[in-house]
Amino acid sequence: MDVFKAWPGRAESIVISQESYMGCTGGVAPWRRDGDKGPSYYAVCPLCDNPIQIVGLFRRQEESRARRPYGRHHRGDVPGLCRYDEDAYLHCPYADPNHRTDIRARRHPKDQTGRALYGLMRGEFDRVALAWERFSGIHLGPGAARDMLRKWRDDQGWRYYDATYGNLPQMLFFAAGGQNLVKRYIVPDSPLHERLKGVPRVRFTPTRSRYVQVDKAGPGFLTLDFLLYARRIEWDGQHMNETFRLRGLLGRDDGQQAFDDLTLDVDQDWLPHTADAQPGRDERLLDIARETLQSDAGIPADQ
Repeated sequence: MDVFKAWPGRAESIVISQESYMGCTGGVAPWRRDGDKGPSYYAVCPLCDNPIQIVGLFRRQEESRARRPYGRHHRGDVPGLCRYDEDAYLHCPYADPNHRTDIRARRHPKDQTGRALYGLMRGEFDRVALAWERFSGIHLGPGAARDMLRKWRDDQGWRYYDATYGNLPQMLFFAAGGQNLVKRYIVPDSPLHERLKGVPRVRFTPTRSRYVQVDKAGPGFLTLDFLLYARRIEWDGQHMNETFRLRGLLGRDDGQQAFDDLTLDVDQDWLPHTADAQPGRDERLLDIARETLQSDAGIPADQ
């Protein structure tokens, strides 16, 4: 893997370099452990919260012939940093690029990563919504936000191994089935907007905000849904790219495809990117998250 994070429970994915690693950790304990063959450097996997060892951080490490340093899972605890979780390792894309996770596989109710994902959804929901908008082109208004968050809560979405810190915004909609697109606000000139321009039964209504509203063109009733599906992971050396496909469907009975599928890339570092893009907080969305996910400590006591 070409990324790391400094501590478990965080939504961050930092490109591995000597500068970034030393800047985050200082190269001291608990990230550095000294042994008979010299120091070893550790960090945390951005997806599964397991320990990783940084290989080739300094060129004197003979083990590495790579041009750039990289991370690999360390199958053991790193005291003071994080504990090793075998189940999380076996379901982590970074552990085995060819591994295909059963979408039904679920974390233990008390799993710490699952609890962290729950807390992240609750505490950063406005930025989750913005990351979803930047990914899909679809604005998540208060009503839709509440509905999707309730579905995620009722389905215990934090427990699925497919859900990671990197794709939390997408997991609000993945496997949720078709969702109504009519009357939704979308981002002008986004890939979705361009696709919808080619659907004869669709027109766009200007709004007072920076969005346009999807509406029907002409008489009659328009049924237009969108579906997020087909999660894929591809590799370029040590770099992972995660994508989903977004499909438009006309009509609920026959599900006629409205336009060619969009293949959309996941921003694994969505949290700092959305914080930079919109420094202020949306208290309306945060209130919805606090009302819907009521436990301050994470998972409700009966989960």
